[in-house]
Amino acid sequence: MLGLYPEIEPYDHGTLPVGDGNVIYWEECGNPAGKPVVFLHGGPGGGSSPRHRRLFDPERYRIVLFDQRGCGRSTPHCSTPEADLSVNTTWHLVADLERLREDRGICRWQLFGGSWGSVLALAYAENYPHRVSELVLRGVATLRVKEINWLFGGGAGCLFPEAWSRFLAPVPYARRSENLLEVYHGLLHHPDPEVHRPAAVAWSRWEGETVKFTPQEEVVSAFTEPEFALAIARIENHYFRHGGWLAEDQLIREAGKLAGVPCVLVQGRYDVVTPATTAWELAQVLPGAELKLIPDAGHAFDEPRTLHELISTTDRFAAGWDETTAPLTNRKGARMLYGDEHVRRYEETDGEVGHDWQPGVPTLVLTTKGRKSGEDRKFALIYQEVDGNPVIVASKGGAPKHPGWYLNLQADPEVRVQVKADKFTARARTVEGDERARLWAKLAEVWPDYNEYAKKTDREIPVVVLERV
Repeated sequence: MLGLYPEIEPYDHGTLPVGDGNVIYWEECGNPAGKPVVFLHGGPGGGSSPRHRRLFDPERYRIVLFDQRGCGRSTPHCSTPEADLSVNTTWHLVADLERLREDRGICRWQLFGGSWGSVLALAYAENYPHRVSELVLRGVATLRVKEINWLFGGGAGCLFPEAWSRFLAPVPYARRSENLLEVYHGLLHHPDPEVHRPAAVAWSRWEGETVKFTPQEEVVSAFTEPEFALAIARIENHYFRHGGWLAEDQLIREAGKLAGVPCVLVQGRYDVVTPATTAWELAQVLPGAELKLIPDAGHAFDEPRTLHELISTTDRFAAGWDETTAPLTNRKGARMLYGDEHVRRYEETDGEVGHDWQPGVPTLVLTTKGRKSGEDRKFALIYQEVDGNPVIVASKGGAPKHPGWYLNLQADPEVRVQVKADKFTARARTVEGDERARLWAKLAEVWPDYNEYAKKTDREIPVVVLERV
């Protein structure tokens, strides 16, 4: 049975300001040229730990961990008065995650999230599906009313009555029939530490006592550390009171956006924190999802059979990774096909290497005449074939001026094109009006960032049809 990989240390770490006075901690481990994966910790408010690094083969993965707003090594910590929970929501975290991806120079990454991390993974993936290579979800949640009521309305308490009684202990007896999330909100934010600290420990202990198939004292002890307990209790209570700022059933209703993204759901059948029904219902609507129901497991990631399935899944997704054609911009040394190297390898292999710059994003090689030198100038460009002709976009990432290749073909519209092994002469034609709008929409389906580039520049980004001669 597969287990955790050996202990490793980060090769890089740092902090990233994400706005509203928040600064998140991040680290990278494993192979700088490996397959990018980001670990999304639970809670919300749980923070990442060195054990989470060990879920991935360090020789094949570029492992990114970070602490979400208000917890772990991110600041301000939610155990302190400086923390402002009004700027700590699901959508703030989705934006933070996208900002981290951009900061680390990653084009697409695998999302690995358990418990609350599965909620964040789904929310991010449904908004940025083109940035996600795979989804690995464990202990699946979507923060629907029935899920929250199960955990904090007495359902789970029927299975763990002694733990439930400890959860209720800080709540005055006369208020136990009220909405416990609201009652606990008052307790957790009471100015007197003699009130909010015991309440936080009771809240966090409830999770620690229910997370394992067989409760373990060392787990409970970790959950009741006072500073950790105060942060996770305040953040969880804040999120659950607001339903995660998600419309009811939103993550399940919008799962169709993830068509084409491989997804594996690993779920303990006897998970009391996030019952298996959620994973089951999500699997019915998530295109191509694999559901792994573990017959003798609860909620925790490190229960033996759950851990085996998680490691088996990440190993499988890494098996096809080839760093020499890796679709990412890597500041840490990964080889990325760009510029002259992209053109050279494309031509050497007739596009076997280089045509699929990343899944669903094809490229061609365009040869123009230099408008000043008269010499051949070659460029690897994203394209989409429409009505039998390749269509390209002169975006230059939204820069103020047109790219050089576009200026070249304005001077001489006769160009040479290579699409895989197919080589032909074409005449470049810049389209306008309704035709441009129609073709732009098709190209934006291939590379959605074109829409972002258009917002960055005052120029109209040209769309060019390469018509075979």
